[in-house]
Amino acid sequence: MWLYWCLLSTIISGFTPIALKKCSNNEPKRIAIAGLFSYHLIMIIVSLVIHPEFILELNWIHILKMLPGLIMQSIGFYCTISSIKYGKVAITASIKKCKVVVIFLLGIIVLKEDCTMFQIIISSILVILSILLTRQKNDLTTTDKKLQTKSILYAYGYVLCNGISKTLNKVYVTTFENPLYVVFNYAIITIIGILIYCIVTKKWEYIDIRKMNAKGYFLLQSLLDASSSIFNRFSMLDGNVSVVSVIETSSIVITILASKFILKEKITWKKYLMILGIFICVLILALIK
Repeated sequence: MWLYWCLLSTIISGFTPIALKKCSNNEPKRIAIAGLFSYHLIMIIVSLVIHPEFILELNWIHILKMLPGLIMQSIGFYCTISSIKYGKVAITASIKKCKVVVIFLLGIIVLKEDCTMFQIIISSILVILSILLTRQKNDLTTTDKKLQTKSILYAYGYVLCNGISKTLNKVYVTTFENPLYVVFNYAIITIIGILIYCIVTKKWEYIDIRKMNAKGYFLLQSLLDASSSIFNRFSMLDGNVSVVSVIETSSIVITILASKFILKEKITWKKYLMILGIFICVLILALIK
């Protein structure tokens, strides 16, 4: 069953960047804060619709236990926004794909997940193909080298923090045995944090979706992001985080194909071959698991 949730999460997350691209003409900081707010608000609504008793079972001790994962997730989110701000997406996207290496290693070393040498080889090929698929030719003469270096450092910060966050998510899901309960607690503390930020800075316009451009696409990307995250946590119930994380890197295939048919971007034959290679790797990982 884990594979079903994992593939569903992967497919949905592949469409998320397309929706985000459609509303990217907004201020990056506004997208970041409003995105976090709407994403976690959706999480709370979904959790309470399915399990209304969560509101009565809210346990601040459980929230404190999940705080390290939330902190890592928040730092990772800040790093990814900063990497995009200071550098080129084509470069940082390739680096951020390396997060799966951190998750894969932590899954085996810290969580003691079983993994054969064959799985490691296929996973390595999948990661390499996913990184190559996002690479593009770049003219660095138009970009300030110091800012580019800063962008790369932020990208590696995202790799480390997101890798740790994903591993901790596996621990929380296994401990509390209910992915939605983990989602609910994450969402509650994030919403509280954003509201405190708005009160202190008096920047309420950052969470006012009415003032955003392309509101429909913004809400769509929030829905896609939230549903993908929920399905990802369900896949961790009985799936190894090391294998799940590797399979989810193939979401770039969906993004590339969607950019071809929706955004009308060009795809070279080499990328089609890489897509085929990624599909074969995912299929092998699914069959041997």
